[in-house]
Amino acid sequence: MSFSQAAQFEQHVNNQLSKSLGAIPVLFPILHELGIVQTINRHSAGEEEVSHGTTVEILTLNRLMAPKPLYKVKGWMAETVLEDALDVSAEQMHDTRIGRTLDDLHPHLDAIWQDIAVQAVLKYDIDLRFIHYDITSVYFEGEYTESEKIDYGYSRDHRPDAKQVNLGVNVTSETGIPLGYRVLAGRTADRTTPLENLKALRSLLDRPELAKRQRDFLLVSDRAMLDREVIVAYTEKQIRWLGPLNVDGSLKDIMGSVSDKELEDHPLAYRPANQPKDEPLRYHGVLRSATIAYEGETVPIQVLVVKSRTKVKLDRDRRQTYVDRLAGRLEEIQGMLNTRRYKQRDYTWTQIDKARRGNPAKGLVDVELTGEDGNLKLTFRLNQEKLAQAETMDGRYLLGSNDFDLSALGMLTRFKKQEVVERRFKVIKGPVRIRPMFLHKQERVEGLVFVAMLALLVYTILEMLCRRAGQPTTARQVLEKFELLGAVYLQFRDGSVLKLPSALNVFQGQLIELLRFPDPTVYLRPLEAES
Repeated sequence: MSFSQAAQFEQHVNNQLSKSLGAIPVLFPILHELGIVQTINRHSAGEEEVSHGTTVEILTLNRLMAPKPLYKVKGWMAETVLEDALDVSAEQMHDTRIGRTLDDLHPHLDAIWQDIAVQAVLKYDIDLRFIHYDITSVYFEGEYTESEKIDYGYSRDHRPDAKQVNLGVNVTSETGIPLGYRVLAGRTADRTTPLENLKALRSLLDRPELAKRQRDFLLVSDRAMLDREVIVAYTEKQIRWLGPLNVDGSLKDIMGSVSDKELEDHPLAYRPANQPKDEPLRYHGVLRSATIAYEGETVPIQVLVVKSRTKVKLDRDRRQTYVDRLAGRLEEIQGMLNTRRYKQRDYTWTQIDKARRGNPAKGLVDVELTGEDGNLKLTFRLNQEKLAQAETMDGRYLLGSNDFDLSALGMLTRFKKQEVVERRFKVIKGPVRIRPMFLHKQERVEGLVFVAMLALLVYTILEMLCRRAGQPTTARQVLEKFELLGAVYLQFRDGSVLKLPSALNVFQGQLIELLRFPDPTVYLRPLEAES
């Protein structure tokens, strides 16, 4: 009686185990190129069985593949091939060890990040000519009564009930590569951060390793980062900047000095990615010269008066909402007039003032309260003349810069790339899942933010490499398409083990080949040790 090869094979198999490879084949090569393990161990080797560098490497992979609370990392790792690839037992990745790593790294985080960022710039030839700066917030569960940085503040997460830290991030323009970040107190106002951010950014870009690279960059930021003090300071420090301006004083006069006819005569050939090619251009812009003064210092700038067709409708709809809100409240007061406390003129005026306070449309509605107590009469009307004046400014805003070589189109196009920072914040709060946090020591919080930023760096480099290789896909899509990649461990009766990766599908195989990454089988045995 003869047996098939499959039957003979089955006779010798004692046990079968499945483990996850996931996106390790497209993430690990980037971690290796960045030298994360070596860099961290150079700054803080530690005395643990598992080096701090390897621990951070595992945490970074976890953030990218299946973000877990620290106490669940051990269980996640046991289900992957990382035990074999790194020659580390999942049992060694308990939350106490991870916590000690985060504690030990805390004094060195800035230096470690700079070294890794420099490595990224050099290894992947990152363009540093245009840098975007912005701030987001990260909220926390718990009291954190002893923390200097975790505090209440303006929440971009719409969680005013929760304490937070702010995270200031600089990214490159074309690829959104994070170059630097700072963990800021939750109460920090945006306008107070640009000069310290510039100092940190300069310390990175002035590193000797980057001496041969472009050092003259354009720093793009939002309105909150560009008050008069910052603009004057940037110019004195010979930093080129670009961003929207607060419309006040002479700048308000400049914006109003450009007629609709002049704007119509100057269309800007910029189209958002989602705008159909056969649709008329949405933006028009006219350049003007201006000056900005602060504490006796005056600097020249150029201003682009922009009109957006889309913003025209938004402005009108928003104004109508405020007008309706104010009119509705005034009608309520009108209906209660001469009853109870509304018999009193002073009380009624107080309620009218409350209705108007903070309402941007208050200047457009004329209000008159006549008569004596008990015989009051309230009238109000929309001031058509003031409304017409307001409508002339609909859709307009100002962009400013001290780079006089930028054209009107160049200013608008460069500023519109500011959304690259928002996209990166979405990655931090989405796939990497930095929030919510449940850690109780500020040092560990900052350590986990560092791990999340490393994950973002790897994520953005992966996306950049795909595009350079002609594969127009997002890193998120890549991670999703590798999520189910696994490996089968066959244990034979003689004690030997055969480890086989799942067959790659067409997308996976083509991408690994395009990126020139190693065959996934290398992760089923210990990788070459990194010192």
